[in-house]
Amino acid sequence: MIQTHTEPLADRIEAIALKVLGGESVSRDDALALTQARGDELYDLFYWANKIRIRFVGRQVKFCSIVTGKVGACSEDCGYCSQSKHHSTHVSPEKMSVEQMSDAADEALKNGASSFGIVNSGRGPTDRELDWLEPFFKKTAEQGTIRPCATLGELTDAQAKRLKAMGVRRINHNLETSERFFPNVVSTHTYADRKRTIQTAKDAGLSVCSGGIFGMGEQWNDRLDVAFELRELGADVVPINFLNAIQGTPIYDKTEPLTPLEALQIIAVFRFILPDKELKIAGGREKILRDMQSWIFFAGGSSFLIGNYLTTFGRSPKDDHQMLKDLGLNYTTFDEIEHEAEPAAATKNGPGHPIADAPNALMTRKRDALVTLPVMQGD
Repeated sequence: MIQTHTEPLADRIEAIALKVLGGESVSRDDALALTQARGDELYDLFYWANKIRIRFVGRQVKFCSIVTGKVGACSEDCGYCSQSKHHSTHVSPEKMSVEQMSDAADEALKNGASSFGIVNSGRGPTDRELDWLEPFFKKTAEQGTIRPCATLGELTDAQAKRLKAMGVRRINHNLETSERFFPNVVSTHTYADRKRTIQTAKDAGLSVCSGGIFGMGEQWNDRLDVAFELRELGADVVPINFLNAIQGTPIYDKTEPLTPLEALQIIAVFRFILPDKELKIAGGREKILRDMQSWIFFAGGSSFLIGNYLTTFGRSPKDDHQMLKDLGLNYTTFDEIEHEAEPAAATKNGPGHPIADAPNALMTRKRDALVTLPVMQGD
């Protein structure tokens, strides 16, 4: 027999929230109810998501910054990604030097980032690529001022252990979407491949950062699948990305962009399901949320990417610091010290941004330019 609920949805949202605040896990049935919130019910949902965030994660927020070590010419055909060699986009293949990566890490630290990572395109790293990255990771780990992270694609057991030994502390490898919807987005590897790399990283003693991209045509049940799968896998950090479709990718012009309120609802529902996890709002933040970016915390988000994005420029770190200052929120660095936001101390533009006041402009790699990316892909 299917159980039905007749109480007003606002009352049910409160009842579910109180269970979470009391230490209970959200059921699939309750989570599905949260997705039905509309109108004023959304504000009830956000209110309780914020209460859950403060109870389990705290009021302080964190920043993360990432650069492309190797960009473009990716063997995989992820439909959202402008770096795939299967798509005709504005991206051209390039690599960064160790010196450039170190400079970008210094800038990330200046902006208050607690984590800094290298994102490489491709199915997975070669031993030669690990040789190239090792000096950077060792130096960054030895300095101990920022968490070294990596998004390198599929990993073998030996590679994961080697990354841990060279100083990497966290691996990002996103599920991207549900197992059901995954074949609509990628054909060159499987959902099981992604889960395997996450488990490989955990087995090597690495922290795991894994999330998804929303707005690709998936349904709410797909989004819930991602959240519950991540709860089972034990991800430490969950990036929530919103599709900012790039011309030349298969998804471009195939889906309607999320509305700001639906994007915030995704954050809130994830907070109910993953009450004690770091929910990192990453790709698509400016494009999709527009004037409602500051609502990410009220909806349950606890961290965000500061700097530029996958192959588009993000907004000024100064603006993000000003946002926190206006909200009365502090941020926490890698050493777990709490800081007040300082717009004057943050950089005016993200790394490599050649033009002021050009939000969401396409990013083209230039010689000696540093490009910051979100935790958005595991290819």
